[in-house]
Amino acid sequence: MPRATFKNKLRYRFDNAMARGVGSQIAMLAIVTLVLILVTSTVLTVSGLSPHGADGEPVSFGRLVWVGLMHAIDPGAVGSDVGDWAFLFIMLAVSFGGIFVFSALIGVLTGGFGEILERLRKGRSMVIERDHTVILGWTGKIHALLTELAEANANRPGASVVILAEHDKVAMDDEVRAVLGDAPMRVVTRTGSPLVRRDLDLVNLGEARSVIVMSPDGPEADTVVLKTLLAVSKAGAQAGKQPHVVAELKSDKTLSVARMVVGDAAGLILTPPLISRVLVQTGRQSGLSVVYTELLSFSGDEIYIQTQPQLAGKTFREALFAYEDSALFGVYTAGGERLMPPPFDRRFEADDQVIVISRDDDTVVVNGRPTAVAEDTLAPLHPHATPRPERTLVLGESQLLQQVLRELDAYVAPGSTVLVVCEARHLDARLTEGGELANTAIQVRVGDVTDRGVLDGLDVPGFDNILVLAETEGRTQEMADSRTMITLLHLRDILRRQGKAVPITSEMLDGQNRELAAVTEADDFIISNTLVSLVVSQISENRRIAAVLDDLLSPEGHEIYLKPARDYVQTGADVDFYAVVEAAARRGEVALGYRLAAHAHDPERAYGVALNPRKSTRLRLGAGDRVVVLAER
Repeated sequence: MPRATFKNKLRYRFDNAMARGVGSQIAMLAIVTLVLILVTSTVLTVSGLSPHGADGEPVSFGRLVWVGLMHAIDPGAVGSDVGDWAFLFIMLAVSFGGIFVFSALIGVLTGGFGEILERLRKGRSMVIERDHTVILGWTGKIHALLTELAEANANRPGASVVILAEHDKVAMDDEVRAVLGDAPMRVVTRTGSPLVRRDLDLVNLGEARSVIVMSPDGPEADTVVLKTLLAVSKAGAQAGKQPHVVAELKSDKTLSVARMVVGDAAGLILTPPLISRVLVQTGRQSGLSVVYTELLSFSGDEIYIQTQPQLAGKTFREALFAYEDSALFGVYTAGGERLMPPPFDRRFEADDQVIVISRDDDTVVVNGRPTAVAEDTLAPLHPHATPRPERTLVLGESQLLQQVLRELDAYVAPGSTVLVVCEARHLDARLTEGGELANTAIQVRVGDVTDRGVLDGLDVPGFDNILVLAETEGRTQEMADSRTMITLLHLRDILRRQGKAVPITSEMLDGQNRELAAVTEADDFIISNTLVSLVVSQISENRRIAAVLDDLLSPEGHEIYLKPARDYVQTGADVDFYAVVEAAARRGEVALGYRLAAHAHDPERAYGVALNPRKSTRLRLGAGDRVVVLAER
């Protein structure tokens, strides 16, 4: 290896100095200027070329340094020089050197100020907020999430949200303004990586009330989430306070590892089972998606958990009638056990907490005024219709497909069949063999679900339910939603031409695309990104809601159903909702609301769904209306 020459060493030192930043560059230019002036002044003094002053004596060395500095700063000063030609040319050379140095200085200062402005634009200062919500990551779910958080914090003065993401700060600020408008909630954005400890320190995790970790797009999403949780855990440990963490995961294999990192108190949400459950349940019960949206959105009635000592000694059945403006459906016992619902004859203890649906936390008041129920207005107590085998058509392949089939199998009667139509030619053997399914036989047909010819050959009217999955593999969000809309248009046209009606439930990713598909049924959409955002926002505000939602969405135990109103009250009878609660209680069910078929397609009336109505409200339920109940089947 050749030895470094003096030139190489000098160049290496120069490069290192230049790399140290603006301060070092300015110092180098100052040194160059000083050397230029000192050398020039020394030459003039030694050679005797310095001009003479008014006293006839040569100008001093110090005065020459000052004159040289003035020439370097102001090249116009050369015009006032007096002396012989050698002195004038030397001063001219100093002026040219000054032009070079100060031009470089201006460039360095411009670049330095540009870097400072860029850092300010990116937002690299530490956030001075307290009791704020931190969002780590930026995905398509951020819009719905911010909207819900703004609604949740509408009554909390000084509420704030801090977002840290590897995204341009100006772009984030613009999108936030477009989404929230004049909402009072303050949103602070910072550009940085949630995986970098120095960047995490910017968002002041030690003072945060909750931390939301967004799952990015891509196959390694869970890996990124796990690394982020590790970084958050370490940052919380150093701050002396572990914030309430809510994170979304895509694989149950990651869940146990995440639990080891953040503990049992964190809200970890497996999004594929969540979307699949709602998709399957809604596919079998038209209008259920509206119920879940109303229940999970902060703009409507929400779930609250509160202590109600006034109920001590009452049975759960009696307590159902104790609320005029809230719907009781569960109990947290003093021992921490969650019962949804408990046995109807169980009596409340003083430390029990109620799980209710109410407009706000201050409306959970024991103010019920039940009236006597006229027996002739109630329907005869007979069993609900016996489940029969179903035929379900599933269109499209996505990562949710296997999960959807497993969820569907938990609800349908034995002997049911599912036809899966997608472009994949080699589906997992479990789909074709049905090895994991107890009640369902799976058939697979290869075809493009947007091809009208393929759909015409499926006997669409012969199915009981149709599910359309968002085909996200190798496609953008917009492209996946566009394919879903094309499929929906074809399906509706096929059914219209044959005069048949089959419930269709479709998964979409962007809520804005729902408006474009308004030609289809108004209630057969699951906006998966919005659904996840609603659940995340609920759990970030109240960590105990996670277990409640998990129970509601699980096939085991009691779930939300929309059952025919004729099974509860006489068709057309003038009743109040207390009567509906009584009719449901006789079946061991909890009435939560109702749905009017006449308004099923009216978005202004929540598609006919009334969740947690005032129990004294008078109503007449028709043959096509439904009662929203919490029931075991």
